[in-house]
Amino acid sequence: MNLRTLLVLTGVIALSSCYEDKGNYSYHFDSMNKIDTLMFTPAAVEALTGKLIEFTQPLTAAETHKKIEVQVGQSLQSGLENLDFTWIASHKKNGKTINDTLTTRGYFDVNLPLGRDTTFAVLLRVYDRTTKLSRYANFHVATRPIYKNSLFFLHGQPGDVHLGNVEVVGATTKVRSDAYKVVYPTATNPFAQTYKLMFQYGLVSERRDFVKRYNLIAFQPDGNVKVYDPFGLKARFTNYRNFVLPYSSHGVFLPSVVGMVGDPSNQSDFYYLLGRDGRFVTARAIPSFKFPAATSSVPTYRVTAATITASDFLFWDEQNNRFLHVNKEDSYGIWAEQQAYDAELNNPVLDAHVDFSGLPAGLSPVGKKGLYGFIQNRENYDKAQPYFIFSDVAGTNYYLYELTSTATDDGGGGGGSSTEPAYTIKGKLLPNFTPSVTSTICYNTWFSTNYVFYADGAEVVRYNVNNGDKTVLYAAPAGYTISCMKFCSDDKFLYSGDLGRYLVIGMNRGAEGAVAQLKLNTASDVDETFAECFYDTDEEGHHLGNILDVQFVREYSYQLPIR
Repeated sequence: MNLRTLLVLTGVIALSSCYEDKGNYSYHFDSMNKIDTLMFTPAAVEALTGKLIEFTQPLTAAETHKKIEVQVGQSLQSGLENLDFTWIASHKKNGKTINDTLTTRGYFDVNLPLGRDTTFAVLLRVYDRTTKLSRYANFHVATRPIYKNSLFFLHGQPGDVHLGNVEVVGATTKVRSDAYKVVYPTATNPFAQTYKLMFQYGLVSERRDFVKRYNLIAFQPDGNVKVYDPFGLKARFTNYRNFVLPYSSHGVFLPSVVGMVGDPSNQSDFYYLLGRDGRFVTARAIPSFKFPAATSSVPTYRVTAATITASDFLFWDEQNNRFLHVNKEDSYGIWAEQQAYDAELNNPVLDAHVDFSGLPAGLSPVGKKGLYGFIQNRENYDKAQPYFIFSDVAGTNYYLYELTSTATDDGGGGGGSSTEPAYTIKGKLLPNFTPSVTSTICYNTWFSTNYVFYADGAEVVRYNVNNGDKTVLYAAPAGYTISCMKFCSDDKFLYSGDLGRYLVIGMNRGAEGAVAQLKLNTASDVDETFAECFYDTDEEGHHLGNILDVQFVREYSYQLPIR
C-alpha cells in the first residue's frame, strides 16, 4: 500500500479509529490483545478541523522543541514492545505538500518556528505485531500567539498592581500572576499603577501605528493610557502621545465606566467613557475618544450613568437632575484615522427636556443617584428602549426608568434648540434589588430583556426587572466577596460566538483574590455542562492579590459563522 493510497483511506479509517484487517485469520477475541484507546499528551481537543493539539508560539529558541506522547491502552499488554508506530506529518512548503515520516515509539518530536503561526496534519498508525492489526488516529498540530483568546485581570494593591492572565491552550489551563514578566522577564512592570482595563477590536485599517485591530487599553491614575497588542503585550501608539484620551484644559480624564454597543464587523460600534468627575467622552469604531463640542452645549453637568440608543448617547446629569443627549453621528469618517485623531466632535450636549411631572409620587428621579443605563436590544436595536437604574441617596431603594423617544420620521421630537421632550419616561420601584457593589450591575443582550445581573456580597444574582424575582447563579467560597464581574463579550454579533454567555467574576478575601468563570445557557440559567472555573493561585502556587478588574480578549473572528 503506497503513501497516496494510505492517505486517501485515512479519511474513512481515522475518523472511527478502527482496526485494519491485514488478512484472513481465525481470531479468538477473548484471548486477543486489543488496542482500546490512544490518549495524547498534550491532550487533543475537538476543533472545527477535528482533533487538535495546540501549542503557544515559542518565545525563545529553547521553547521550539516540543514532544507529543501517546498512551496506548491495551487489553492484554502493558508495554509498547509489541507495537510499531508510524507518524506521518503533512505540511505545506513552497506551495507543495510535504509528508515526513517518523517511527519513534510512543512519541513524536515537534519543532516549532519561533514567534509565528504554524499548522500541519498528523496521521498516526499503531501496528500490533501480535495480531497483525493496526489502529489509526489523525489530528492537527497548531500554534497560537501567547494570550490569544484569554482572560486578563488586574490584581494587587494600588502602586503594586500586576497584570495576571488565565489562558486555555488545548486541554491545558495556565494561570500567570504576572503576564508581562512571562514575555519580558527583565522589564519593569508597566501595570503597577493601572486601575482599569478595556478591550477594543474591530475591522479597521492597520496602515498606521496608532490603529490596530486588537487593543488592550490600560488606564493610569495620572490620566495617561497605555495600549498593547494583547497577544504578546507589545506596546503601541509610539507616534501619538495620547491617542485614546484627549487632553483637556479642565485636567486629566479618569474613566470609571466603559460602555459599548454595536457591531464591529460593519463599523457600527460606538463607545463611551464616564469620568470620575462627571465628564464623558465618546468614540466610534476606533479607540480615539472625544469630548463633545463646547459650542451650543449645556454649560455644566455631572454624568453618572449612560447608554447608547440607535440615534443618541443618552446620559443622566446628577448635578442638574436631567437627562442629556448627544447625537451619535459625526463628521469624520470611520476609516480616516488621522482625521479621527485630530478632529473635535461637532455634536453638542443637549438637554433632553424629559418631563417628570407625570410620574407617580416618590418616583421622580430628581434627587436620586443614576447608577446604570442599558438598551434592551436583544431583537431590534433600532426599536429598543433605553433603561436606567437609580437608587435613593441612602442606597436603600432602587428604581427602574424606561425612556421612549418622541422622534418621528418627519423630524418631530426634541433636539437642537427645541424645548420639546426628546423622550417620555415611566418609572417603578425595584423590589428586593440588593447590589452590594453597584458597579457590578450589568445587562447582556444574550438573555431575556427582563434580566439584569449584579453582585450581592458573595453571590451573583440574576434579577427580573418585570416581577422582582431573584435567582442566585453563583456563590463564592467562604470568606470571599465579589469585587467585579464582566461578561466575556457585551455584544451578540455573528463573530462573537457564544462569549456573551460566559461571566467572569473577581472576588477578594482579605489581601488575597480569586477569579471564577461560569457559563449560562440561553435561558440564563447556569449551564451545567460547563465545568465551573476557579483560580486563586498561579502556576507556581503563589496566591493572587486583590482583584481590581477583569477583561477577556479575543481575536476578531472568535468563531466562524454557522452556515
